[in-house]
Amino acid sequence: MESFVAHRSASRLSTWLSLIISLTFLMVWLPLLRSVFDGSSYQWGMSYFGVQLHGAGITPSYMFLVVQLVFYVALFVSMYRVQNRNVYYVLLLLWFVHVFGNLLADIAINGDTTFEGDTLGVSISLFWIVLPLSAVALLLILLAIRADRNAAPQSIPWGAKNRKMLWLILGPLPIQAILLASGEPHGLTDQIGVVLTIVQCFLLPVIVRPYGRQGQNCVGNLLDYLQHCWLGGGVQDNALLV
Repeated sequence: MESFVAHRSASRLSTWLSLIISLTFLMVWLPLLRSVFDGSSYQWGMSYFGVQLHGAGITPSYMFLVVQLVFYVALFVSMYRVQNRNVYYVLLLLWFVHVFGNLLADIAINGDTTFEGDTLGVSISLFWIVLPLSAVALLLILLAIRADRNAAPQSIPWGAKNRKMLWLILGPLPIQAILLASGEPHGLTDQIGVVLTIVQCFLLPVIVRPYGRQGQNCVGNLLDYLQHCWLGGGVQDNALLV
């Protein structure tokens, strides 16, 4: 993994883009894990360009979640660690069509699209969220591609900090499995497991993020990431049921 080189350093644009990508990845990560940990007691469903997909536990439709997982991993990795930057640009545009193209099509056909989360008792219309968010995402994509094309090439290897982040962020998976598999459906253990999974989803990009500074611990790296999201500082260099 030492040769898993980052060819771009982190920036404010890449951090904000990671945040929005993680928000959409949540619609994959949550049902992906819960279908395994909860089993058939957990049901998910979504409309994808007019095709209804749903499942309870591990069903044939689960492969759609697996394919999306592979796609998102490729997108997160390409943000920094693919030398051919055109791959990253293409994946960004595919992500926009895959997520916002689907949601906007659903709104155009049905007049609205909703998000429902039974465990946390959430049911909201996404109409007034998808429209501005899609515009912001497209703007960030265009700005990120322009900035990336003008950025100086880097050579930042995958290091000890990345390995520590990998264990820190994915390490709680056994705890999540216990919480989601035990107790009553939609009960306290389910709710704690869901909250942990949501937080985990937003932190996943930190694993592949390049770290150029030495001597900083994992907590410091996470604070850098959050600082990028909310303050802009730090290191420079479709209905769905879940």
